[in-house]
Amino acid sequence: MKNLKFQLLLLLFGGILFLFPDLCIEGAKSGLLLWSGTIVPTLLPFLLLTGLMNKFHALHLLSFLFYPIYRRFPSLNKNLAYTMVLGFFCGYPLGAKIIRDLILSGSYTKKEGQCLLAVCNNVSPMFTIGYTLHLILKDDVRTSLFFFCLYAPNIVYFLFHAIRLYRQGFFREHPVMPAISAQKTMDEIIFDSLRSIFSIGIYIMIFSIGANLLISIPSTPSVISLLIGCLEITTGITHFGTLPLPFPVKSAAICAISAFGGFCSAAQTAAVSGDSHLSILHYLGTKAVFSFVSGCLALIFL
Repeated sequence: MKNLKFQLLLLLFGGILFLFPDLCIEGAKSGLLLWSGTIVPTLLPFLLLTGLMNKFHALHLLSFLFYPIYRRFPSLNKNLAYTMVLGFFCGYPLGAKIIRDLILSGSYTKKEGQCLLAVCNNVSPMFTIGYTLHLILKDDVRTSLFFFCLYAPNIVYFLFHAIRLYRQGFFREHPVMPAISAQKTMDEIIFDSLRSIFSIGIYIMIFSIGANLLISIPSTPSVISLLIGCLEITTGITHFGTLPLPFPVKSAAICAISAFGGFCSAAQTAAVSGDSHLSILHYLGTKAVFSFVSGCLALIFL
């Protein structure tokens, strides 16, 4: 039955490609331009870097940045600092890849990884500053307030789990096997990074085609806008930026889209974390709650 459904879905997509070639080509071009012009130059170096840091055991050095915390909690997992810092600054889906590698090495349990996946796999602050705040919102929103609305749910969610479950061994040191990247050659690390970046590009192209088709559908504008916002983050932010909405509502909607990340980012996350067996449905549910809270905070503070 699963195969039949998948076969029918493939036939449907094939029909769409034949019936609406111009829209599909335009969406594919848009997605590939985004991938080649933004994703590859910003994400590929970090994918290579994390593989090399795993190989040469450089991850623990980042823990020195949080020495006061580790002094107070000496049994705290040393890889937590690395995961939080790189996951926060690099954005989707690098946070998921870092968590996947550390789950497979035994540094995190699956439950810890599931929590960190929602917390650390976010839109990059550099993307938010350069694209969302500067190009879309024209610097009319204070960066500090937007970041507060965007990341406050993540921080509260992490602290809730860390404080409530720390005494039960949550985020503590575990016996660690050799990291997967440590066993790989340089060529294998490079080709793994390239495979990840090409997979990400395919997902971006597919979801950009879907977003372009949605824009062309004659339907209720609010429903189409909601679907586009849920589908792909860049397209959703751009779409809401062009809508004739009151500025506070527009800012709140864009903040909510940024917090959710879109189904495209979830597909990228699934692609780089598949063999860690983390639940993408659980991840999407948590992100949906984060999105709602961030949108409400943005209505209040922006």
